[in-house]
Amino acid sequence: MSPVALAVTEALPVPAATEAVDLQALQLELDAVADEAATARAEGLGLDRAVRDPRFPALVGFHRDLQDALFVEVDEPIVGWLAELRGGDSESHGRLEHFADALSRTARHDDGSGRTRALAELLVFEAVRLRLCVVLWSSQDYERTGGHDDDIDQVAWSEVEAILARPELAQGGVRPLQVMFAAACVQLFRGTHERIDELRRSSDEVQEQLGVRARLKAALRELRLPEAVLLENALSNLLGEDRLELEALKAAHPLALDGLSRQAMDQRVSRGRKALGAGPEHWPRRRRPALFDLLRDDDRR
Repeated sequence: MSPVALAVTEALPVPAATEAVDLQALQLELDAVADEAATARAEGLGLDRAVRDPRFPALVGFHRDLQDALFVEVDEPIVGWLAELRGGDSESHGRLEHFADALSRTARHDDGSGRTRALAELLVFEAVRLRLCVVLWSSQDYERTGGHDDDIDQVAWSEVEAILARPELAQGGVRPLQVMFAAACVQLFRGTHERIDELRRSSDEVQEQLGVRARLKAALRELRLPEAVLLENALSNLLGEDRLELEALKAAHPLALDGLSRQAMDQRVSRGRKALGAGPEHWPRRRRPALFDLLRDDDRR
């Protein structure tokens, strides 16, 4: 097992020896992702662009699956693990810090394995990016001012790339992921304030369109994952996004739609549209918290 894959499994919030974690499947997926990440980096392509490039299907799928995973309803062991972290559990903190340190070291050093370094860079980028998403998606402000998800990717990668090159990371006591996250937050908030100034000079119609988009995006994030994915696609005209055929959508979002027939997806879209129009009390909300809910609540404490 590669050093990065080993760091991932050691940081998992469930015992690696249990049947809940298929280490062989994890290794195979990470191998495919590492190959494409290394190819993209060898071409001089930033990972923020590579994860949206159809030439790299494993990277695109990995990136999308991680985002969908934020909204999967979690079981009690994960809830308990996060509670331990909030309570200052030293063992859980130690595993995460070891994970972050291992990734950052591997992402900085050229040990002759371009695949390993590229995979480490990708995981650092995704960790920073997802943390930013939780913060920015916890209110409507970012999207109401015209912020987009690809902007989050671009800023996250620019800070990861810049800070990994800093010699200070070799010193003890530096927590690279926190530094990257903080720097990216500053850059994104600065961009938001710049867009606010621009919006003051824009038409009421533009501001209303952005408001509708922000409210709809926020509502979708409160729904069960299958309904959120299906309705986001069905209402793509309101979001300024491309609409996919249901089978293509299902292939792109296996965490959300695997096992659903076309008829079942059509029915969920129909019921979901009616529920959204009937008001928040009728929305098909999650029955259990998702990781997004837990992290958002933690930020608000």
